[in-house]
Amino acid sequence: MERENTEALVRVYLTMQQLVEDLYTQADNTASEMNYNDASVLTGQAGVLYIVAENLGTVISEHEE
Repeated sequence: MERENTEALVRVYLTMQQLVEDLYTQADNTASEMNYNDASVLTGQAGVLYIVAENLGTVISEHEE
């Protein structure tokens, strides 16, 4: 894969990791306010995004070898 394309994937991967962290942090904050329904939605979406990010990480690793 061309270097610029790999770099674009890495940028997206890092952004996704930050978004996952933000969602989990917000879920924790929301749960501390005893808003468990919203916390559950945030946690669920963070989990889905985490899986996508990890799959992207695998793609990046395979193309860097």
